[in-house]
Amino acid sequence: MAKTKKDYKKLSDTEIVVMIDNNIKRSVGYYDSEISSERQKVTEYYNGSKPKAPEGKSKYVSMDVYDAVESMKAALLETFSAGSRIVKFAPQNADDVEKAEICTSYTDYVCFRQNNLMEVMNSVIHDGLTARVGLAKVYWDERVDYTQEEYADLTTDELDMLLAQDNVDLVDNTLDDFGFNSGTISVYTDRSQVAIDSIAPEEFLIEPQAKSLNHDFINFCAHRTVKTISELREMGYDDKVLDKIGDHEDVEFDSSPEVLARHEGAGASRGFDSKGYQDQVRKVMVYEAYVNLDKEGDGIAKLYRVIKAGNTLLECDPVNRLPFVHFAPIPIAHAFYGSNFAEKVIATQNARTVLTRSILDHAAITNAPRYMVTKGGLTNPKELIDNRVGGLVNVTRPDAIMPMPQAPLNPFVFQTIKMLDEDKEDNTGVSRLSQGTNKDAVSKQNSAAMIEQLATMSQQRQKIIARHFANQFMKPLFNEVYCLVAENESYDKVVEVAGNYVEVDPNSFMEKRDIMVELKLGYGEQERDAQKFMALHQMFSQDPKLAPMYQAQNAYALMKDALQHQGILNVEEYLTPPDQMPPQQPDPMEQMQVQMAQKQLELSERQTAVAEQKAALQAQIEQAKMQLAALKHQDDGAHKADQMELKEEQQAHKEAIDIAELEILRTAQDVRGIASPTG
Repeated sequence: MAKTKKDYKKLSDTEIVVMIDNNIKRSVGYYDSEISSERQKVTEYYNGSKPKAPEGKSKYVSMDVYDAVESMKAALLETFSAGSRIVKFAPQNADDVEKAEICTSYTDYVCFRQNNLMEVMNSVIHDGLTARVGLAKVYWDERVDYTQEEYADLTTDELDMLLAQDNVDLVDNTLDDFGFNSGTISVYTDRSQVAIDSIAPEEFLIEPQAKSLNHDFINFCAHRTVKTISELREMGYDDKVLDKIGDHEDVEFDSSPEVLARHEGAGASRGFDSKGYQDQVRKVMVYEAYVNLDKEGDGIAKLYRVIKAGNTLLECDPVNRLPFVHFAPIPIAHAFYGSNFAEKVIATQNARTVLTRSILDHAAITNAPRYMVTKGGLTNPKELIDNRVGGLVNVTRPDAIMPMPQAPLNPFVFQTIKMLDEDKEDNTGVSRLSQGTNKDAVSKQNSAAMIEQLATMSQQRQKIIARHFANQFMKPLFNEVYCLVAENESYDKVVEVAGNYVEVDPNSFMEKRDIMVELKLGYGEQERDAQKFMALHQMFSQDPKLAPMYQAQNAYALMKDALQHQGILNVEEYLTPPDQMPPQQPDPMEQMQVQMAQKQLELSERQTAVAEQKAALQAQIEQAKMQLAALKHQDDGAHKADQMELKEEQQAHKEAIDIAELEILRTAQDVRGIASPTG
């Protein structure tokens, strides 16, 4: 018969603790029987303490596990921490480009500056390669710093103004006879931030049949840590609750075989023993479990964060998601734990160690062979035992001492070692060529392009593992950091983003953003991409059809990507964005040239005007000359006419005079004739 909602009931604290304990027992049983022993074995081989050497034989140990792990770790760390920005938030639309860039820069600031993500990645990658899965915890860390400061000779009004600040509390105050206040105040500063911690493999528990860390696919996982009573008290738990934990919760978790194997090189045998010491430093095992519960009895199970120590429930609160991110280098389908990368090299390390030891032992026996001695042939046997260089051995007969026959070294030993090297490369995907130059691959006949292609091809397995790290670890990590910042930071911050100080308001962050991951693992891939951008810049600039479409903002975006692919993130220190460019000031030389050209233009215009005026004046002069010539011609004609008239008048006058003279003469003759007596 199916149960109805009224058939369910609320869970008490005791019932919750019992459910958590049952899940812990199942997880711990699987962990201790299967995973922990494997991790211990891998750690011993990684440290070079295995395989053990027989007594009296060579102590040489081949470090194949160490070499494979460190080579793969170096490739991954170089990929994700070489200065290039791997994780980016994609803009949701054209107006969201700048905000997405700010979110990317601020999240990067939280991960790499507020937290030491490089160290976390190193631990997670190492755990993933040697312990199947590497884990990190991302959470909001409530941090408040309290400091006490003294004040003196303050008036009552000044003291009230001081205490009016939200982060100031009065500790004690003394009022003197003159009405001045002196005392102590407590100032607290909220330094809460996102925290990223790596988790040791033995601290994490998960149900045996878990498929992934998505809380939709698992019902239980937990982070177990050893804490002292003092640490729990600092976390804010009441003394009455802590007293219920009891003495039976003393643990020696730091003395487990797996932990001791990890610290073997440091000579650690066990941790600090708190028994018989102060109760404040007594250790207890604290479980921070995430489990699906129907605490309220409403028929719907929800994800809860449950913290318990012993049989005491410390916290039980609903949460939306798990704070863990993981990395499995060699994932297995439908399983949380992947395959162990380092464990696959153990067989190679055993075989190489045995073969190399045989070579060294054979060389040692060849250089210092055992001898057959004829009975009675030595005068003093100690002379032969004392193997001094140049020492004398007295014999009674020439054939008293003969070296014992030694079997020759098998010539296939070296071929077998080479075969093991190739087998290790096939198992791990870490090629010698990807680790550096190889004398068999690099020669005068091989071009740089061929070597580059071989190195890139040898990194295919590394690229796949790098993509697993990007999708399993980096993307969820940055997404969780982004969500925690948006949910918890309630005040503006000014951070340095790409060389500029930008005010970031976490409250304006969107609820969800898409995340992109760019991987550049191959030999010189980032440099090649940068060269592609430079080639595009040259093509756009020189093509007359594309040049009008290639404006300043386009060139800036292209050069910014080119510099970032080369690991230069502070682009603004070298290139100024077009929208921040000040108004362009004229060049003094250009300005002088423009002025000279202007003056020349003015001079040319003036010369043209003068020429025009000269031509007009010349035309006027010519016209005046023509008019003058016409007038002169007219005057000459009139003058000639006048002269003619004058001549005519003169001639007429002369003729008139002549006539008058003739008349006078005639008259005179007549008078003389009259006056003459003869007449």
